[in-house]
Amino acid sequence: MQLLNFGEAVAIGRRSPEKLFRILDMYDALDDVLPDLEIMMTDEFGVCEARGVLGALGDAARGTFCEFENAVQNEASRKPMLSGEIHPLARYVMNYVRLLVDYSKTLNFLLEDADDDGFTNDDAENGLELENVSPIARRLLLLITTLESNLDEKSKLYEDGAMRYIFLMNNILYIVQKVKDSELGKLLGDRWVRKRRGQVRQYATSYLRASWSKTLSCLKDEGIGGSSSNASKVALKERFKSFNACFEDIYRIQTAWKVPDSQLREELRISISEKVIPAYRSFMGRFGSQLEGGRHAGKYIKYTPDDLENYLLDLFEGTPCVIHHLRRKST
Repeated sequence: MQLLNFGEAVAIGRRSPEKLFRILDMYDALDDVLPDLEIMMTDEFGVCEARGVLGALGDAARGTFCEFENAVQNEASRKPMLSGEIHPLARYVMNYVRLLVDYSKTLNFLLEDADDDGFTNDDAENGLELENVSPIARRLLLLITTLESNLDEKSKLYEDGAMRYIFLMNNILYIVQKVKDSELGKLLGDRWVRKRRGQVRQYATSYLRASWSKTLSCLKDEGIGGSSSNASKVALKERFKSFNACFEDIYRIQTAWKVPDSQLREELRISISEKVIPAYRSFMGRFGSQLEGGRHAGKYIKYTPDDLENYLLDLFEGTPCVIHHLRRKST
């Protein structure tokens, strides 16, 4: 009875997410020995007490799980990650969820009749056929969807639109990797993973548009006047100056941004290179000869395409680089 009293005290104690795993351990332990306890106990009162404590622990587990869901939904920190990196909330929730999967059998029983009002018709479009999955998979989908919504709100704290997409890419990819590399992947399935990877690709496209459109506009023919042989030198100088200023500004800012995943980091650099380097090489090929050889040509044509390619390798390392010393390395 003293042992059961301890279980009852835990069940009625203050609920916090950190306690859930120990409560589930106690529930499983009592559930395993309950048949033996019922044989040992000579009176009906003791049997009812044991069953009552088991039920109370189950209620505590359900309630604590709900507390965790609410905590994720209501976490409202307003301080953006300086480098656009993975948010602590994402790390905490995904590590917590991965531990929960070890208790799937127990949670499927405890959550079997739980209310699913949190789901909408759109949730099936998130990559999961809800009617075909277990109770714990349904609740974890809702939990991760809530986390994604919270992260999307946090992304709006960034004034720089490009950094917002870096933050979203980092965090959604982190969630995908945590799901894919654990038992969560079996619960949520390949379709869910593919949907999120598609989101990361969309964010990458949005980043390129937000970050590099102004720089690329400096390399267009419009507004220069005349053909490549008689374009305005004044206009050409302004274009090269504008391009240099835009590129150097991006370099200064985005070397401080952090993309922890090496594959995503490399893919972003390649995507940038595929847009910027050919456009710069083509612009130089058409108009560079009109400035080269003139006075202060190096002031305007500061970089070769290879220079730019090398500087792109410094982006997203999380180490701000000083660029005031940058000058054209070769001619």
